[in-house]
Amino acid sequence: MIHVTRRALERSLVTNRSWCDGAAVGMRRLRTLAAVLLAFASTCVHAGSGDITIRTEHLQYPGEGAFQTVDDCVTFATGGASGDQQEAIALYNWLLTHQWHLMSPQEWCVPGRIPDTAETRDYESIVFDANRARFSYGYGLCGTVHAWNEPYWKALGMNARRRAFPGHVNSEVLYGGTWHAFDTDMAGLLFRRDGIVAGYDDIIRDPSLIDSVKPPYPHYPFAWPSDSQVMKDGWKQVAAGGDWYRMYNSGYAAHPAIVHLRKGETFTRWFDRDHFGGRSKRRFWHHQPGGPFRNWSFFDNGEPFHDGAKHNARSDVSYCNGEFIYVPDLSTDAYREGVASSSQNLSHGSTSPLLHSEDGQQARVTFRHFSPYVICGDPVDDANPMSGAATDGLVLEAKVAGKVSVEVSANEGQSWTQVEAADNDGSTFRFDLTEHVKGRYGWQIQFRFEGASGIDSLKFTTTTQVCQAIFPQLTEGGCDVTCRITDRSVVAVLPDFGLPEANVSHYEEVSLRSANVIYQPRVNDNRLAYQTTNNKSGEVVFRVTSPKPLLEVRAAVRYQLRVPPEPDCDYHMDISTDNGTHWRRFAIAEIPADNEFSSGWLSGRSAVSSADCHEALVRVHFDGGGHRTGLMDAQLYGIHRIGNRSACVVEFGWTDDGGPQTHVERIAADRAQSQIHVPTSSDSIRNEFVRISVSD
Repeated sequence: MIHVTRRALERSLVTNRSWCDGAAVGMRRLRTLAAVLLAFASTCVHAGSGDITIRTEHLQYPGEGAFQTVDDCVTFATGGASGDQQEAIALYNWLLTHQWHLMSPQEWCVPGRIPDTAETRDYESIVFDANRARFSYGYGLCGTVHAWNEPYWKALGMNARRRAFPGHVNSEVLYGGTWHAFDTDMAGLLFRRDGIVAGYDDIIRDPSLIDSVKPPYPHYPFAWPSDSQVMKDGWKQVAAGGDWYRMYNSGYAAHPAIVHLRKGETFTRWFDRDHFGGRSKRRFWHHQPGGPFRNWSFFDNGEPFHDGAKHNARSDVSYCNGEFIYVPDLSTDAYREGVASSSQNLSHGSTSPLLHSEDGQQARVTFRHFSPYVICGDPVDDANPMSGAATDGLVLEAKVAGKVSVEVSANEGQSWTQVEAADNDGSTFRFDLTEHVKGRYGWQIQFRFEGASGIDSLKFTTTTQVCQAIFPQLTEGGCDVTCRITDRSVVAVLPDFGLPEANVSHYEEVSLRSANVIYQPRVNDNRLAYQTTNNKSGEVVFRVTSPKPLLEVRAAVRYQLRVPPEPDCDYHMDISTDNGTHWRRFAIAEIPADNEFSSGWLSGRSAVSSADCHEALVRVHFDGGGHRTGLMDAQLYGIHRIGNRSACVVEFGWTDDGGPQTHVERIAADRAQSQIHVPTSSDSIRNEFVRISVSD
């Protein structure tokens, strides 16, 4: 065990110039950082397996090893295509096969407002992060999916915007100096006379393009009558003129798609939504009987095509589940991999209680979970786990000695809810904490005990919803698989803007906030968390603190904007890794003069070059161009290395004509990438599960 005193740690930090610059405002931050680092001062030999990805050789659904980032997706989708038009169509086809039409997913985006996909008018609760969509959902209404598409088009080097349409929202993509309409929601392309995909201006100039076709690309009119007529009539209205709003910066990609498994943790993805025991036991995050489902999609049906009455857009699509089971070894330092923070008097041993107070005074330990998959649950009414009750999304099983209090947080420790205390009666306590964390991506659970009390065993079971298109599918006749481990983990900073001013120091460096910026908790009649008090620019500085040296910082903020925008408005983000002494710009909002969207998302990412940087500051600058403005939301993430790596086991399960089959491979701790051959048969196979376990 490594013992580090608070004074020694603070002294070592202060002697490092990267931390002491700006000490007048930084000493308090150093003490805060020291407290965080002390929770990790005693480390185990191994640190689990960070950022594990799997890639199969499936032609459409190889898994997160091919789709971890937006850039990865674009590279995969456009491989073999050349020229703007062909690359755009290739990406369009990929989007058709990885997204589908259904009520847009909602999360806890507005403090005090319970998300519910049955409430179609609640625009503020809709998810606009394309990374969350790709890993947890894959479905949404027209305005949502076309917002998600923007980061993909931009990664292809093409600007993108949403356009209003009668009863609908469309996309336009810029290449070749003109705009082109790509509708991945209603799956339609129209073409100019020269064979180039048409845009709004083209159709307004030549309404006859409404009947243009170019098989085999999905196009208008559709083969199914109602959609055909609705879309044709809508394009006729567009052709007749009018202001079909142009909306920029509607979607973004920020949430890191990184899974870090600790020693004693297993992550299983189940392809069959009925794995837990049939329809009545399904676990999901959507308001629909039986869970999100659609029988109109291009999912898992080969390359999209449409030629007259022939098409392949009637595939069934639903969701998968992920299950994280974490059993920390409380007899060794290995349990610290799962700890967010702890008191200095926390100790462990080989006799009961394994976790205990070394001095008899109250001790505290907080365990954590975070992933790119949204926590779901089994709805009591089999339809609504959102505004209705749900179970089995997070289950805690604990064996204690004496009395142990339990608290849970769904907002990275910014606020806590007391749950029933565990009191030793010789049995294992089971707490179903689903109602506290459903619809979130992480949780923290805090235990307190004193005297001779303590904890002998813990088991955390977290169930998530998984987009079917991200599941790594096997192929028939033998399947080659690549497993990659890059030793990364994530620290999430997701401000809860429903809490009072006294809580903002959890994530904000208040001393660096502009004097003309005020904070007010967000409520239904107040969209802005931060707003300027005059017509001048404002700045807010957020803090990302990591237990290990940072590799990268990602951030996204939603800002208020006038329509039309003022020509000198300015929204950007800067990063500092030396306590605010130096700043570097890493994200700038490009807001065209024709933008007609009253808010926007600004996101960006910055590598951290310092070899030993545990804290980064992100400064958000917002200037309405001579008008008051503000921020509605902020999401920040720090990516850091985990240290020494543990060996892991990868297991695939499938069913063929011979019944259930499995294949298991062990990946050594010193292997950053491994090739696996899964001996599937030539029979028609059905994917069942893929499991990753860390035990060494």
